Amino acid sequence: MLDVLSLFFGNKIDIPGHIGFLLMAVSFFLTSIFWLRVFLVLAFAFQIVYFALPETPLYTGIAYNALFILINLYRLYMLEQARRLVHAASGGDLLKKGIADLDDEHLAELIEFGEAFDMPPGAVLTSEGEPIEAIYLIASGHAVAEVGGRRVGQIRAGEFVGEVAFLTGIAATATVRAATPLSVIALDSAKLKAAGEEDPKIAAAIYRGVGIALARKLTAANRRRAIETGRTS
Repeated sequence: MLDVLSLFFGNKIDIPGHIGFLLMAVSFFLTSIFWLRVFLVLAFAFQIVYFALPETPLYTGIAYNALFILINLYRLYMLEQARRLVHAASGGDLLKKGIADLDDEHLAELIEFGEAFDMPPGAVLTSEGEPIEAIYLIASGHAVAEVGGRRVGQIRAGEFVGEVAFLTGIAATATVRAATPLSVIALDSAKLKAAGEEDPKIAAAIYRGVGIALARKLTAANRRRAIETGRTS
């Protein structure tokens, strides 16, 4: 047994190989894609050292590990670019909170087919009974929701408009009007659904985020109804 262990651990030339494989093993437990790729880059670097130390270097192993390092460095670069895009985009941080299950790369994909615009007070974002072709995220300011000309709620920064239409395909259930100067991000519904069909992770995150937003609105509406009922009783 000791002879086997000495063969496995006794040779100093094998140390970089052990470190590389241990780093790779640790990477399997990481949930952050950023740190997973960092650990893989380090693991492949130690593997290159390991393959280069023998009297006759193992050039095939060196070449493939160098390729794996380049792939992961490229993905790290793309991840950093996505993070910058998310943080630089108007309402990007709010979108990240609204669809919390997506990483920055997926969020950047959504932002790229979104459109940001401003609206003056009184401008109409959606009209009751009219079709809606996007989900809107209020980036700043607030709006009011009206049904039959009667105000039924308020929509603040960080909240969605049009999620019911997105989920069900029905027309707008309320007229949403800017109460203050409004900054809005419009996410095209058709493109969102197409992205979800291509990537189940995007679909799950979108529907979860939209579902949570809708649940919050329903809870707030029920509270208002209970208060109004208490006042009239």
